[in-house]
Amino acid sequence: MVSKRQIIFIIALIFPFFVKGQQIMNLAQNTYLETGYGFGAVMPHHSSINYLLEDYIQSFDIKLVKSTNGNKYWNQLFRYPDYGIGYYRSNLGNNDVYGYANALYGFTKIPFFHTANGSHLNYQIAVGAAYITNCFDIHTNYSNLTIGTHINIYIDFSLSSYIALSKKIGLTNSIRFTHFSNGNIESPNYGLNIFSASIGLAYQFNSDYSVKEKCILPEIDSKNEFLITYAGGAKSINHYSEGTYFASSLIFDYNRKYSLKGKWGIGADIFFDATNRQFSQNNDKNDIVNSDLYQAGVHVLHDAIMGDLTFTIQLGVYVFAPVHTEASFYTRTGLRYKLNKNWNVSMTLKSHYAIASYIEWGIGYSIWN
Repeated sequence: MVSKRQIIFIIALIFPFFVKGQQIMNLAQNTYLETGYGFGAVMPHHSSINYLLEDYIQSFDIKLVKSTNGNKYWNQLFRYPDYGIGYYRSNLGNNDVYGYANALYGFTKIPFFHTANGSHLNYQIAVGAAYITNCFDIHTNYSNLTIGTHINIYIDFSLSSYIALSKKIGLTNSIRFTHFSNGNIESPNYGLNIFSASIGLAYQFNSDYSVKEKCILPEIDSKNEFLITYAGGAKSINHYSEGTYFASSLIFDYNRKYSLKGKWGIGADIFFDATNRQFSQNNDKNDIVNSDLYQAGVHVLHDAIMGDLTFTIQLGVYVFAPVHTEASFYTRTGLRYKLNKNWNVSMTLKSHYAIASYIEWGIGYSIWN
C-alpha cells in the first residue's frame, strides 16, 4: 500500500509540471501526441547489479506535447521549445528482483534548430515520479540493493529528433539516459541507470505547429540577486539501520543575471545532517547544539531560466566538516519555481560523486537590485 508520506512525495515532485500543465491541455493549438518504443540495457555501476541482470530493457512512452509559439519571450530565447507530460513503462533487467518501472513525468524539449517543414533536433530533460513494482525486502527480496522504496525519482536526458512526414504525422527518434533513485530517503539506494534508444510516431492535432510569433524582448531590469533558501529533507544510513533522519540546508547565494536565459553565481551552505550522529562523540548533547551534525561549504552555480521555471546546477566543497563526510565535494541539481518576484519553491538533489545524499525541498526569498 502507498503510504501518506509517499503520496506527499509524488505530489511535491510533480507539482511544478502540473502548474505548467494547465496550458498543455488546450488541444486546439500547437499540441501533438507522441508514442515511442525503446530498447536498451541497464548500466551496471555496481557488481551486485551486474550479477542479477538477465534481460535487455524494453520501454514504452506516451506523451502529450505542447509546442511553444513565441507568445512568451522565453520561447524565442530557447528556439521555441516543446514541453508536456508523459507516461513511461519498462522492465528493469530482472523481473523477479527489480520488477517494472512506471513513471509520470514533466519534460521540456529544447531544439538545436528547426527546419521549414517543422522537423527539429533537440535535447530533452524530464523529471517525475516513478513506481517500481519490486523493491528491497529483507525477507523476500534481499538481493535488490538498488531500490529501497516503491516510490522513486525518475530523471531522463535524451537527444532526440522529430522528422515531419506530413503536416499531421512525424517520426521521432531518441538516444536516452534514464535514472531511478529514491534520493536516499530509504536504503538501499544504488539506483538504476538505463541507456537506450527509441523510435516512435507523433500526431499533430492541428497543422499550424510551424507558425511562430515574435515579441519584443524585455530589458534586464535587475541583474544582481541575493537569494536565501531554507530546505529540508530526509535520509537513511543504510539498509541495516532502521529509521529516517532529518537533514536540512540553509543556502545563501549571490547571482549575476548575464542574460534573460541564465545566471552565474556563488554561494555558501550550512548543512544539518542527523545521520552524522553515528560518527559523533557528543551524543549526550541535544542535536541542535551538537556541532558534529553540522557542515559548511561554498559553491559555484549556473541557473538556466525558462519563464518561471529554473534549472540549477551547483558544485561545492566543504570548508567545515568535523566528522566523516561522504566526499570532499558535493553537487546540487534541481528545479526552482518562481511564485512571484521575491518568493520561490524548489526541489534539488544533493549528491556526492553521483550518489544521492538527500532531496532538498526548499522555499527561498530573493532581493534584486
